[in-house]
Amino acid sequence: MRISGETAPADHPGVSRLAPRVAFALVAAALLAPAAAGAATTGDPFLGQQWPLARESVLGRAAAWQQSTGAGTIVAVLDTGVDFHHPDLQGAFWTNPGEIPGNGIDDDHDGYVDDVHGADMINNDGDPTDDEGHGTHVAGIIAARANNGIGGAGLAPDARLMIVKVLGNHRDGTANTLADGIRYAVAHGARIINTSVNGDGASRPLQDAIRAAGAAGALVVASAGNDGRDIDAAPSYPAAYPDPSIVSVASTGESGALSSFSNRGAASVDLAAPGENILSTASADDYELRSGTSMAAPYVSATLALMESARPDLDGTALKAALLAGTDRSSLLTGAVATGALDAAGALRAVLGPTDWRGSVAPLSVVLGAGAPALRGATLSWTLAGGNAAVARVRLWVDGHLVADRAGISTDSLRVRARPGLHRWRLAAFDASQTMLSQASGPFRVRQAEWASAARRARAARHHAGSRHQPL
Repeated sequence: MRISGETAPADHPGVSRLAPRVAFALVAAALLAPAAAGAATTGDPFLGQQWPLARESVLGRAAAWQQSTGAGTIVAVLDTGVDFHHPDLQGAFWTNPGEIPGNGIDDDHDGYVDDVHGADMINNDGDPTDDEGHGTHVAGIIAARANNGIGGAGLAPDARLMIVKVLGNHRDGTANTLADGIRYAVAHGARIINTSVNGDGASRPLQDAIRAAGAAGALVVASAGNDGRDIDAAPSYPAAYPDPSIVSVASTGESGALSSFSNRGAASVDLAAPGENILSTASADDYELRSGTSMAAPYVSATLALMESARPDLDGTALKAALLAGTDRSSLLTGAVATGALDAAGALRAVLGPTDWRGSVAPLSVVLGAGAPALRGATLSWTLAGGNAAVARVRLWVDGHLVADRAGISTDSLRVRARPGLHRWRLAAFDASQTMLSQASGPFRVRQAEWASAARRARAARHHAGSRHQPL
């Protein structure tokens, strides 16, 4: 069985794959634009261009970082290696405690000389330097350093990366090299193993290595692949293996829908994560945009690192269960994956619980402001007060019809369409397991005069806009 690192081809609609030097020039120009809405102020100038992190509604990065940044965890990156000199990855690498650097001796007797930060399964040595760029990009998604004044950030910026090279300079390898890489990672203490690789055809040695990882309490995070197919029917490995230690990941775009290139599988694919136009570290101290399920998998590995750091007592089985329980059950992914979209904050809530979540533990209450006049309806505003940190979703009904289903944000508003008359709203807050935490309800009125006045203002605005463009 041959395997390869999966990056979506450039001719997929909406997918941008750029060579490192060209990418850096284009990205640098893009940075002159305002940062995406919701980006927190940090010392990372590119963070605003990393849409999964900049937009809090995507992964809940800022809320997750209040609880964990991945300190004390090891994530094994099984890929093409890494650029060890990249400035945004300095301080990110695991160090083998049994190896003495540079002495030319296999001090820990694991078969690799001077495997200080990992090992190379392709060339059978202790130097997993990247000669393609794929692995460097994946590594940055997981653990590029935050608040260092350089580039962007990884989702688990304080995690340590164990680098295991299982792919050559054409992003190709074999199931046996991948199996060897998994065994190396487990033997050296990694409990989260990222494998952004795929291949057709099952492999007994590979599945045996995955099962041994599971028995050791580790999880193998696998990209689902970029063939746009259902891997329940036409498997892609290792993602399609049914072993409980596998966490299989599809890709989504900025809309939250499944990427056109992404494999899917209601039984084989556990969840989806951002995988389109992902900005991360590149070889030669650069940055680039890549797309593919290879980019989605490391977001899941990083989330697991946050969870393991917060709850080091949990084994792989418990971490996976909490990860999936904390997903956003988006209707956009129904039938494509087993659960939903990755939610880093939701995953941490699932392992920590509302009583352990930092912040207020006062009883949750829901306050919904009076309906403010709006065109053909009203604007409803709400605030969650008290112990709102456990809230994963907020749902709003008007006259019995669901009009909003949003990730748990403490203060929000929505313009609803409603004819003149008396109406009734109901708002409820739910935790990650869909248990209702609190709800409130009440009436609001849309007045005929306000309805007519809003309509007149809208007509006048349209007329004014049109008149400005009439020829003199």
